[in-house]
Amino acid sequence: MDLSSLPGPASYAVAAAARSILACPATADLEVDRLPLAIDDAVLGEAGGRPTLTCEVGSPLARAAAARSVARLRVGSAVRGGAGDALVLAGRLGPLETTTCGSCADEHLVVTLDPAAALVTLAGHRHQLPLGDYLSPAHQLNRGHLQRSLEHLEEHHHLDLRRSVAASTGTPLDDVVAVRLRDLDARGVGLEWVDPGGAHQVRLRFPRRAASTAELGRLLREGIAAPLG
Repeated sequence: MDLSSLPGPASYAVAAAARSILACPATADLEVDRLPLAIDDAVLGEAGGRPTLTCEVGSPLARAAAARSVARLRVGSAVRGGAGDALVLAGRLGPLETTTCGSCADEHLVVTLDPAAALVTLAGHRHQLPLGDYLSPAHQLNRGHLQRSLEHLEEHHHLDLRRSVAASTGTPLDDVVAVRLRDLDARGVGLEWVDPGGAHQVRLRFPRRAASTAELGRLLREGIAAPLG
């Protein structure tokens, strides 16, 4: 990732880039007590820069969390322009909460890794991160989170986007052949679509600047559902 494209001083940009990798991972590998532990069946997430892993109750990962084992997590980047970038976090595992699966009645455990050290590799250069910089709430709306938010909407809610455009423009749904979101930030998102009249684009501006990931999600949903003006 080219740090010159990120706002703020260099230390701020490095921490933001590191948080982006965790929010938008391509790969993840875990070592517990210096031995590899498979996490293929776990779901990786994050909460304020702290990795979370949702796993089956009674799994080796759950047992390691109960023992508060020392762990090392390496995350490869899926952020656009960040091929080869990686984040390594080391600390202790711990159980965070239990939850039920959305598609079954099975109970799962959410495990967290509380970082004691953070190291990020960007464009071949390693940076040791002060934890205060890395965990700063200022990095909530990082590039990785914004990218993943758009990818989720386009992959899982594309029909909803088409319906919204059709209802707002008075165009039959079958005539709205493509919808795309782009350039999401804390202030708004770009919306593009194609219908028999050609290609169109508007900028959906939020009524206020989003200050958190939860607020961004709410403003994004409301903006997409609102009439296009």
